[in-house]
Amino acid sequence: MVHPNQIVYRKMESLINQMLNNDDGVPIKTVKSFLSKIPSVFTGQDIVAWILRNVEVADLGDALHLAHLLASHGYIFQIDDHVLTVKNDGTFYRFQTPYFWPSNCWEPENTDYAVYLCKRTMQNKAHLELEDFEAENLAKLQKMFSRKWEFVFMQAEAQYKVDKKRDRLERQILDSQERAFWDVHRPVPGCVNTTEVDFRKLSRSGRPKYSASNNSVHAATCDADCRTHHQHMLRCAMMDGGSSAPHATVAASAAAASNASGNDASRPSGSGDSAGTSGGGLGYRSSKVYHQRPGLRRCTQMSDSLKYEINTLQNRLAKNVLKTSKVIENYLQYYDHRRVFDAFLVQLGSTLDPFQGQPNPWISDTVDFWQHDRMCDSNTGDISTRRLKLWEESFEELLSDILGRETLQKFLDKEYSGENLRFWWEVQKLRKCSCRMVPVLVTEIYNEFIDTNATSPVNIDCKVMEITEENLTNPNRWSFDEAADHIFCLMKNDSYQRFLRSDIYRDLVNLSRKKSSLAALISRKTSRKTPLPRSFKSVSPGAAAAPSVGGIANSASTPSTTSFFAHHNSGGSNSGGTSPNAMIGNTGLGLLQLPSTSH
Repeated sequence: MVHPNQIVYRKMESLINQMLNNDDGVPIKTVKSFLSKIPSVFTGQDIVAWILRNVEVADLGDALHLAHLLASHGYIFQIDDHVLTVKNDGTFYRFQTPYFWPSNCWEPENTDYAVYLCKRTMQNKAHLELEDFEAENLAKLQKMFSRKWEFVFMQAEAQYKVDKKRDRLERQILDSQERAFWDVHRPVPGCVNTTEVDFRKLSRSGRPKYSASNNSVHAATCDADCRTHHQHMLRCAMMDGGSSAPHATVAASAAAASNASGNDASRPSGSGDSAGTSGGGLGYRSSKVYHQRPGLRRCTQMSDSLKYEINTLQNRLAKNVLKTSKVIENYLQYYDHRRVFDAFLVQLGSTLDPFQGQPNPWISDTVDFWQHDRMCDSNTGDISTRRLKLWEESFEELLSDILGRETLQKFLDKEYSGENLRFWWEVQKLRKCSCRMVPVLVTEIYNEFIDTNATSPVNIDCKVMEITEENLTNPNRWSFDEAADHIFCLMKNDSYQRFLRSDIYRDLVNLSRKKSSLAALISRKTSRKTPLPRSFKSVSPGAAAAPSVGGIANSASTPSTTSFFAHHNSGGSNSGGTSPNAMIGNTGLGLLQLPSTSH
């Protein structure tokens, strides 16, 4: 498959071949220092001078621009930097080997990049250590190729053993050329990838379009063909018939023209064939016409379009992508890990709740949950375990909690870096404040955190400081965004990790666990002592030994109210004139007070 930039690459490579000429090319030399040699290099002044001497350029700016283009496409590179530019000074550069020219290879795969970075980690040299962005890419690739990382490591180890057998100077040149190749295809963040190809643009520029897709262009093409054909037939008729039938010739041409226009008007949308006959036997048959719009290539057969699309789809399938099963597995792991914090999935205070906190106030009769949150205090340690575990889940959860920010602020103040969190929080308030308060807050934040004489200066690098100073020329609510993002990353990667390992956080977790376990124990004990209603209490054992009164024999068991009412309703006699109330008192069933009756 031909690369879309093949024409540009050919022109650049012809220029590079002239530069590599031994007679009148760019002078390549080996620079010797006190302890080492730098082989096969040239300076930026050499290549700019050669371009001015051998290429038709207007001035020094055009020559430098051409050198920039060669460097951005990877044909020349700086030996000790990842930036793909050329400086007109004594900086050393080197030519790329033709094997790594962009015309000889399509976009490399992520697997090759993983092998290269893994091999770099095996080389114990200072100039071959991974940069920060390369280390991040290696971590991402290791997560992406977790299933076949052993295969990647074996390939890297094999390449490393082969490289060790080479000569030292040769190995030094090859290492720099390979690094320059990946600087082109995996550039430093912020640089432009000149070899990147957008497949959507490719599909628009390479897919052939036929007459059925554009009626207006097709109609214009057919009209032009009709006019040319009619003029040709008129000339033939005049040569054959001479002046004997001039009126017939004119009539025939008019009829043919009207016939053609009628066919164009009556042609359905999307038709590709048109035919018309004139009265004098002047007829024509136009074959299918293929048109070409800007951005579309001419194609004469449908098979070309199908072959092109098949090749594009095959190349897309050959690319390494993350499997759907792996994505689903990650989602399931995230769900299993976070489901305990969802009150809809795990009911608060239930047996499934691992934190054994207060019940949900929306579906229960208690408001202990809200009262506990209102009375939470980091000084006394009265913070729920659920809340503390949410702080451990992510740095964003910690900052979104007011109590979490206060606890983190205390920890940072002990480490003499509390100005970072205060600065970040002031920037958040600046983003949401009213318009009239924006200049006031910008001035306060600058004087307190950014100025050279600031009372609490924050630690930001020179690049972020330059951007912030430039933003302050027109102060607005987003002037400190770059600095705030920089401080946020510092806190997330450094301070947050130390906060989770600190004694402050551990003491809060241990105290919360003790309180939750004690509350659970008390709730279990109180649930066991649920009293029965008074109407169902049993009679004391002494009532079982009471003597029989009025002919009612007391059995060994305590008489119940049911047996009493059964005897009373059956009309049993009360000997000795004993009233029913006395009978109930004697039997110990002081549950009902019946009125005395006389018989």
